[in-house]
Amino acid sequence: MKRLLWLLPACAVLGGCFSLQEEKPLAVPAPRLSATQAAAGQKAQQLKEKKDKAKEFPTVLGGVVSSDRWVVYTAKEEEEFEGNVHYDNGTYAFRSDYALSQRKKNLFTARGHVFARTTDENGTLYTLQADHARYNYATGQGQASAQGKTPITLTYQTAAGDRVTARAQKAEFDTRQKIYILSGAAFITYQNAAGEESTLQADRITARQQDPYALLEGNAEVKNADYTLQADTLEYDGKNQMAYAYGQRPLAQGKTEDGTFAIIADKVTAQTATRQIKLSGRVQGWAVSDKLNRSKTN
Repeated sequence: MKRLLWLLPACAVLGGCFSLQEEKPLAVPAPRLSATQAAAGQKAQQLKEKKDKAKEFPTVLGGVVSSDRWVVYTAKEEEEFEGNVHYDNGTYAFRSDYALSQRKKNLFTARGHVFARTTDENGTLYTLQADHARYNYATGQGQASAQGKTPITLTYQTAAGDRVTARAQKAEFDTRQKIYILSGAAFITYQNAAGEESTLQADRITARQQDPYALLEGNAEVKNADYTLQADTLEYDGKNQMAYAYGQRPLAQGKTEDGTFAIIADKVTAQTATRQIKLSGRVQGWAVSDKLNRSKTN
């Protein structure tokens, strides 16, 4: 639960510096990329060199982006890519059916089987899959959305083995403020290197990486191996290792060393480190002790 959703869109690289020099719209076949560089996960210095090299763009993005059709609009300072849009330098990778680079707006837009992947200096891997994505590389703000029943998927995996997988119909993010908002049946799974798993789900999830902090709104649920916490609203304060549930009588149910329980109250407070739960306001429910059940007196 400490690492909820951290995404660094790889399409930020594709929206980098370039200039347009042609006087008329130009349609030419885009060049194909050479073989990809060594796989991600190499030493930090090697990854840094790849990143620096990736920022050395030619006069137009068509020099590094492969596609079936490439059109340059000089006056508007835009480049349009259609069909099998592809970029991969070993550290950053990007694919889509269509992409549009708008330099005047600092905007990069893609649609159709959008996939983005990047690896940082620590070997942490980030991926994004969506039907539509947009990123403003001047502000660091962007969004991704899904069409139909297939949700967008975002993953975060550290070199140590911790993994976060998030799914939703829409994601909004600010990579500078490190704020991420998932909406539409948002569901997050966190699994640490030891295999211990926690899940979070709600109609809307807002996560701040720097705190870390998360707010789950609407049909919210947090679940781990010991307990399940359900409420209208769930708030996770990673800095103080606390979780709060309120609105419409939250329900806490699970197990302890002594037995199982299911309790409702006006408010539920949980310490995430010790997993101790405190309930307050019209507390009702039951608790079953295995020791008591085995007692001859019972």
